[in-house]
Amino acid sequence: MNILITGASRGIGLATAKQLAKKGHNVGLFATNTATLEQAIKDKSFKKSVKKHQVITGQLDVTQPNSWDNAINQMLERFGGIDVLINNAGVLVSGALPTTDLDEQLSLIDVNCKGVLIGCHKLAPHLADSQDGKIINVSSASAIYGQPEVANYAASKFFVRGLTEGLNIEYAKQGIKVIDVMPLWVKSDMTADINVTSVERLGINLTVNDVAKTLCKLTTRPNRKLKSVHYTVGMPAKAFQTLAQITPDPLIRWVNTKIGAK
Repeated sequence: MNILITGASRGIGLATAKQLAKKGHNVGLFATNTATLEQAIKDKSFKKSVKKHQVITGQLDVTQPNSWDNAINQMLERFGGIDVLINNAGVLVSGALPTTDLDEQLSLIDVNCKGVLIGCHKLAPHLADSQDGKIINVSSASAIYGQPEVANYAASKFFVRGLTEGLNIEYAKQGIKVIDVMPLWVKSDMTADINVTSVERLGINLTVNDVAKTLCKLTTRPNRKLKSVHYTVGMPAKAFQTLAQITPDPLIRWVNTKIGAK
């Protein structure tokens, strides 16, 4: 399979690329910082892929349509097509909203929402040519119910969730499967210095490899076997999602207040 991964220079994106490369897939790693990417593919996980020309790296600012065009062209020139887009690039800003930098919060919306939207728009014509074309958006368990101290981040993941649900129906006509993954907090550079009450109370129990394992399975699974739209990662996220589906809204709010509010 030919797989394009955004935000692939570190964290979940890089861990996923390593697992897919080991399985012999053609992988395109894209990020804003190409120097970091070049360093990343020196890892032994990519040794065979680099030798067989099954991995490429490239610059991609997900908020810029022209940058997507360049990344897509690189994939087509090297691999001849694209089967899967993993919309992984994302940013996180934590803290009570009025105390955080507004420009950073607006940038978060650009990357987490606008970036995912452009990717879904640009890749559709190419994925429609694939037998198992699919888009996997990296969402979050915070899209189950809005979270204090990361309200804007949670809102951006609600956008990803809604977009995924709508396109899962819309793109079915083209044979494209659109799904998302919804992990709880993950140990990564993104959460290294996070100061959020829910993290203090629940801890961070997932690793980037845990999420990458789920992404790898979903990427390589035939579309006909993907029966769900949302895929949680880890038992806490699964429990929260199940609870949200069967519990009245006031009770869900109470649970989230106990977990996330100071």
